Amino acid sequence: MSDKREQRTRRRRILGAGVRSLGRGVLHTMPGYDRAKSWQKTGQDWFDTLGGLKGAAMKLGQIASQYRDFLPEPLIEQLTRLQRNAEPWAFERLEPVLDESWSDEQRALIAELDREAMAAASIGQVHRAKLVDGREVVVKIRYPGVADAVDADIDNLGRLLKLSRFLPMRGRDIDVVLDELRERFIEETNYRQELAHLEALRAIELPGFVLPEPVPELCTEAVLVTSYIESRPVHEAPPERGQTIVEAINLQVFTHGVLHADPHAGNFGVTADGSIALFDFGCTKTLDLDTRRGLRDVVAAALDARWEDLHVALEGLGVVPPDSWARHGEIYREIYASHATASLEPIRHQSPYVFTDDGLIESIRGEIRASLRHWKLFNAAPQLVFLMRTLSGLYWILRNIHAEADLHTELQKIAAGDYDPPPASVEPPI
Repeated sequence: MSDKREQRTRRRRILGAGVRSLGRGVLHTMPGYDRAKSWQKTGQDWFDTLGGLKGAAMKLGQIASQYRDFLPEPLIEQLTRLQRNAEPWAFERLEPVLDESWSDEQRALIAELDREAMAAASIGQVHRAKLVDGREVVVKIRYPGVADAVDADIDNLGRLLKLSRFLPMRGRDIDVVLDELRERFIEETNYRQELAHLEALRAIELPGFVLPEPVPELCTEAVLVTSYIESRPVHEAPPERGQTIVEAINLQVFTHGVLHADPHAGNFGVTADGSIALFDFGCTKTLDLDTRRGLRDVVAAALDARWEDLHVALEGLGVVPPDSWARHGEIYREIYASHATASLEPIRHQSPYVFTDDGLIESIRGEIRASLRHWKLFNAAPQLVFLMRTLSGLYWILRNIHAEADLHTELQKIAAGDYDPPPASVEPPI
């Protein structure tokens, strides 16, 4: 997969999808052309192309599926299938990875290894195993070649996005976002880095959560071994666990600056005692102290309707250009006020807030779509890409369990600095 022929094949497939997308986009200007059907065909094309390419290509398609506000719905419907249609490889294709990664002494620690995958994703797949000391473990094996393909895949997908012109973003903004995605994906393909992420999150000791214990002596760049945690699907968690999840995200973001940033249902579970099990730590985002303080200030200003202060905080985060309030203050004020009404008012008057189909997300999306006409007044903020992805994914997890959480009180605690890090530990441990 890492040889030049395979790289050329991947490039041709991705760019071919981009050229076909561009061609359909030109046809959109023709009278009577069925745009909805065209977007569906484009989505099917992207699904077929990205779904057949393990690694960053498939991962980017999965992330794109979460941005319903910016992409046409028929396209999103197809990309969403990438979240649930990762097909496992036959074990024979992965055995060379184990041969290259483990010595005879390490292999001797494995008593049993199930050749059928228990889960598959874009970077690797997981198999159950038992160690000679009796411990039940899972072995995560990286697909051959995915690490070598990250740079080329992201470069090619950047060309695809620019050719298709689906996103209301300047080319340079697409580039800085792709650079952030590249950095995260490179980390995600290195299982030694995932081991460090897991150890950092275990050190936090999130209340109400259980994380697997690593087996460091069997972990390599391409293989990760951790304890097996028996759990049920997260949608079976009791609604009151919503408060546990919300408090955990606040501790990760504001107190510790270490964020599990791959929040889909397959990475969460619920144990027999009601604890939330958390899995897959490849995509973990660290947030520096200035970013955490800026996010806290955004929350505080929004709660008090201090729109200019909110703008200053967003300027510090790079979301808006310097000195832009003086030129466009009234537009910004209107945007901030309408977004606050859509997102804060429903939770201000409901305690605890119950995550149901109450129109909250549709209201927020409506405000986002209405604001797109002013997109040039905002900058891409790459350090926030995975935070926003995390919040979006967690919303759907919380809604699936009809979660209950006192969101307004949690926001007030953030604004008051209750989640600020202790003075002696202000930088992320990784």
